[in-house]
Amino acid sequence: MMRNFLLITLLLLVAKVTAVDTTYYAALRNNLILADKEYKISTYQSLANTCERIIAMRKNEWLPLYYCAYAYVHIGYMTEDEERKDIFFDTAQASIDAAYELNPMESEIQLIKALICYGRMEINPMFRGAIYFPKANDALEKAKALNSKNPRIYYLEGKSTIYKPAFMGGGVEAALPILEKALQYYMEFVLPFDIYPHWGEESTFTLYQNCMEEIEKE
Repeated sequence: MMRNFLLITLLLLVAKVTAVDTTYYAALRNNLILADKEYKISTYQSLANTCERIIAMRKNEWLPLYYCAYAYVHIGYMTEDEERKDIFFDTAQASIDAAYELNPMESEIQLIKALICYGRMEINPMFRGAIYFPKANDALEKAKALNSKNPRIYYLEGKSTIYKPAFMGGGVEAALPILEKALQYYMEFVLPFDIYPHWGEESTFTLYQNCMEEIEKE
């Protein structure tokens, strides 16, 4: 009897430790819906603010840290001032590094790292490309190792390939099959829960169409 009691107690403790806290999902969901509808600094700042409040109360959850980084990296992209861009990217980096510490096996975290690298590189491509382009590629490769069917990997890879010089294996023709793979994986991808990262599909389709149009002109 005592052995059974101890076993049940142990199982309950394990369940409590490993259970995912979903009580904050509703607040996060509302901000994500708005951010998906309106791509502007104010909506992404609202998402970041919500995430920061959640993080203060849920220090062991990777998802609020992920979305905090996601919000700040996009604020960085939308900001014109180059010095302020780097500040936002720094904030995003700190948040995604903290998310990585909690969940190093999550491929989505590597993709935010890649987005930060691309953002830093765009500030001064001539001087920063040699630093951040390899780091972005490294993040994509790490994401592939964790989940090779994550469609966002191939969205970012395809987008990067479009703007890469032809002598380096870039251009629209090189990007097209990568974007096709991304679209295929978007079709197959099943969200494990409703606020799991889901961005990129619409942008992938737009890039794919643009590549097709450019190829047809040649």
